[in-house]
Amino acid sequence: MINKTKSRIIFLVNGLLMAFVISIVLMAFFSLLLRFTSISESKIQLFNYLNILFSLVIAGIYVAMNIKEKGWIHGGVVGFTYFVVIVIINLIFFKEINSMLLMSRLIISLLSGVIGGMIGINLV
Repeated sequence: MINKTKSRIIFLVNGLLMAFVISIVLMAFFSLLLRFTSISESKIQLFNYLNILFSLVIAGIYVAMNIKEKGWIHGGVVGFTYFVVIVIINLIFFKEINSMLLMSRLIISLLSGVIGGMIGINLV
């Protein structure tokens, strides 16, 4: 039982790290896209949501495929943890957060992780 719990935690942490690595790569890609094309900066919010969506769906798939049970819960845990870490980083650097933006990111993070978990569990 302890071994199973330990492996779940390892897969959850790996999924979370995967989500952040994918997010960093996508942020770099979107930054280059904004810099070298005529896309306006008003699209930053859209790119941010796409970044969250894609990285958490992939992480949710990874976690669910490795844990092999309760994919939507484990995907949701990854999504929620990702959200909490992002909020903490924002509070450290920006000291304030828009509450409407916060709620929309929470919903997107949770749903993306849950959807990724549901997809991943069905791929097993």
